Amino acid sequence: MFWTILAAVAVIYAANTVLSMRQMKHFSTTYSALRRRGRVAIGKQKNAFTSGAIVMFLIDAEGRVVTGRVMTGITVWTRFKDLDAFDGLAVGDLDPASARLSASTRRAVANARDNYLTVEAGGVPVEPPTPLMKVINRVDSKVGRAHSPAAPGTSRRTVRRRGSLAG
Repeated sequence: MFWTILAAVAVIYAANTVLSMRQMKHFSTTYSALRRRGRVAIGKQKNAFTSGAIVMFLIDAEGRVVTGRVMTGITVWTRFKDLDAFDGLAVGDLDPASARLSASTRRAVANARDNYLTVEAGGVPVEPPTPLMKVINRVDSKVGRAHSPAAPGTSRRTVRRRGSLAG
């Protein structure tokens, strides 16, 4: 029984690896095709148990969206599709709430807009936290506030208020 389960896990792992590599190849092909035509703004929204999203916008010299692509889903079968809701709009002015999109796609569009504005200002876009890091940060902030040592001459209430600013 043990070897059967181990073999099944190995087959599932191998299949997942192959399908993930195909999905990464699809991402690279889509990105390369857009990149050959000009600048590309990319935004992403990672989720652990719900669908995530990646958006790519081809941008012209004036900073307007020429075309967009979106990949949203949970599985490795997900592929890019056209996203024409923002065609012709300035990337810096994109309002994700103006189009009928899933919540993860709206966040990915907002991330692409923010990444574009950051790069235009000469900065480097910040990588959004992974789902695991979101959980760790949430737990750490709650544990950190609960166990903050009080400095001499301060009350617990003062430490709790300061904990959110210092963290």
